[in-house]
Amino acid sequence: MGICTAPDEYQTCMDGTLGDLDIVVVYLDDIIVFSQDEEEHLEHLRIVFKRLKKYGGSLNGKKCYILRKEVDYLDYTLSAEGIKPQAKTIQAIQKIVVPRNREELLRFLGIINYYRDMVPNKTTLCKPLHRFTSSKV
Repeated sequence: MGICTAPDEYQTCMDGTLGDLDIVVVYLDDIIVFSQDEEEHLEHLRIVFKRLKKYGGSLNGKKCYILRKEVDYLDYTLSAEGIKPQAKTIQAIQKIVVPRNREELLRFLGIINYYRDMVPNKTTLCKPLHRFTSSKV
C-alpha cells in the first residue's frame, strides 16, 4: 500500500513545529520567513532556526535563500508589492491552444481556477465555457 499519507503527516509535523509563528508560511519542506526589514528578518530567522533545532529539524543550505526581496513559491512570485503568477506561468498560459475537447477545456479551466484571485471577473469570463464541460455536450 505504501505510505500515501506521508505528505499529510509531514505537513502536520511542520505545522506543529512552526505553525504558531505568524512570521512563516510552511508548505511541506518549503518555509518562507516574512519580515519588514533586514534586522527584523535576521531576528525572525533566529527564531525559526532555534525552533527547528529544538524539534530536530534541519535545512539544506544549498536550497536556502536568505534576505530575498522576492520569492517564487508554488507558481507565484511573492514580494512587498504583492502576489502574482510567475512570469513563466503567464507565458505558458498564453501559449495554451484553444481546447478541442471536454478534457482539454477542463484542464484549461483548472489552470485558470488555480489563479482565480489573479483573474478579474473570472467567474463571468468563464461562465460561457462551463456549459461545454457537461458530459452531455
